[in-house]
Amino acid sequence: MNEFAGFTRPVPGGHWAMLRFARDGQPKPLMNGDKPFVFPTEVEALRAVNCHLLAYFNGHLVRSGEIIGSHRQEAESYFTPQKERARA
Repeated sequence: MNEFAGFTRPVPGGHWAMLRFARDGQPKPLMNGDKPFVFPTEVEALRAVNCHLLAYFNGHLVRSGEIIGSHRQEAESYFTPQKERARA
């Protein structure tokens, strides 16, 4: 399942902020060291979920170890540069 999810889970003392990324099979709580971080309110937990999901999507994306540079060079070799077309 290639899904992302973010939600809260009520626990004694507050709420956990739960995140599931496509690379993981199960949702995991945000950690505070070696223990899950317990937020006092559901709204604070949802804000943390939102912040972490946005940071993930706006961060550096990894695609099965492939590097775009080598494929881009090959694709660019099929096109004539603008300067050469203007001279013709």
